Amino acid sequence: MSTPAWKRRLKTTKLGWWFIGMTFGIGVAAINTGNNLLFLVLGMLLASIIVSGILSEQSLRAVRIERRLPAGASAGQPALVGLVARNGKKRAPSFSLELREKGGDIQGRGFLVVLGAQQTAEVAYRFVPHRRGLHRFEQLEVATRAPFGLFEKSRPLDAPAEMVVFPRKVPPPAAQPQALAREGERPEDRIGLGLEVHSLRDHRAGEDARTIHWKSSARHGRLIGVDREQERRRRVCIVVDNRALGGAPLDRAVERAAALVERELDAGAEVSVSVAGRRLPAGSGDTHLREALTLLALLETAPASPPPEPDPQASVIEARP
Repeated sequence: MSTPAWKRRLKTTKLGWWFIGMTFGIGVAAINTGNNLLFLVLGMLLASIIVSGILSEQSLRAVRIERRLPAGASAGQPALVGLVARNGKKRAPSFSLELREKGGDIQGRGFLVVLGAQQTAEVAYRFVPHRRGLHRFEQLEVATRAPFGLFEKSRPLDAPAEMVVFPRKVPPPAAQPQALAREGERPEDRIGLGLEVHSLRDHRAGEDARTIHWKSSARHGRLIGVDREQERRRRVCIVVDNRALGGAPLDRAVERAAALVERELDAGAEVSVSVAGRRLPAGSGDTHLREALTLLALLETAPASPPPEPDPQASVIEARP
């Protein structure tokens, strides 16, 4: 059920309680003494409360807030969430606005001294997620204590969202000698842009001079062209057997798997990830990295799932706790 636009929350500040107490005391004194000056002061104090309610409502009216989530966040690493506020009023500015999260898994807030009419401003708050996985947001709230700081009036706004926090960053295990020797990079039996010779043939007119095999051309007295074999990039499959792992051991295995994924992608390999009941196909690039980290971030214990199935054409590295 969505929150109605008219809903407000009102809280009396510490200064407001003192103000109310003083107003009550002056009211009692005015009634007991019949002093006109005390009645005048009492009227001014009561008027201040009414004016405070009117102006605070004016500050909150027609203010909209949006949330901007970071492109990526890792457990244990600081990240920033942006809060964008827009004042939809045509002439009146809004004063002393506090923008904050309400409910959800992450709490944060930002402050705007003034937001002019028809203007947009952005503030950001810093947070450090303590766990990997899915984090949910529920509401945003815009609040103000303007103009006198006696009361805090706030307006809740529905803003559901979700953010996946990647596993904590840890150093990857040391690379094995065969990995350092570029294991898995070998020519395939097809024409491509590699270094190994696939076949020799007559050179075609207009073809790039780099395709000429000069030794064979000199031996045969005519231009001989060369087709080279396509080299296959090194392929690596990171395996996490999450059937019997849970809690801290699973988190450690996931963190090491994430570190291995980043290390192998940085080394230029095509990386796949295999877990119980699912396998992410081999790929490379930033988009593939996000997909792999998202899979690992959401990984949970799955005792009833089938075992991981490594890529048969890849070098297999198992991530253990």
